[in-house]
Amino acid sequence: MFSTTRVTLAITLLLLPLTSWCANIDNWIDAVTIGYGKESNTSDADIYRLSMQHKWNRTWFNGGAWYVGGYWDAGLAYLNANAADSGENSDLFDLSLISVFRWQRDASLSSGVSPYAEAGIGPHLLSETRLADQAYSTALQLGTLVGFGIGFGGRGQYELSYRYQYVSNLDFKKPNDGMNQHLLRLGYAFE
Repeated sequence: MFSTTRVTLAITLLLLPLTSWCANIDNWIDAVTIGYGKESNTSDADIYRLSMQHKWNRTWFNGGAWYVGGYWDAGLAYLNANAADSGENSDLFDLSLISVFRWQRDASLSSGVSPYAEAGIGPHLLSETRLADQAYSTALQLGTLVGFGIGFGGRGQYELSYRYQYVSNLDFKKPNDGMNQHLLRLGYAFE
């Protein structure tokens, strides 16, 4: 089992060299994000998430100060249920690939400040099918998300956001307790 301090330290140590590596791979990875949150079902798990984004080259509704764009979000999360009884699984990893649509203000028109709202959907692969007293039945899950945030900095390169994710197996197999994840995220865009 992993302690919260060890996981936080490991994510930080992985993130530092990753930022320079990501900036040099022909702009395939446009941004990185770290997040912390809670799973609000009875497992009450802490969530630590590291993700990388690749922005789509297409935008819609570009006529004014607001437009719709999108990106791929590839992430790895670690969930730790502090309240797990002995004998229950207290942690798991969640690997995901989410397509996200974002409605946002053009940062160049507002001095680098860009509020936004977003929604997305994509598959999640869990390392375990139980977390504390929650049962997910299948390792393959589907996640949906909604969120809002603000981009800031000279070119809007920093982001601070809130994201709600619901992860479930769509009742393909019972029991299907699902996960309600609430995340605060901090991101940095390379371009």
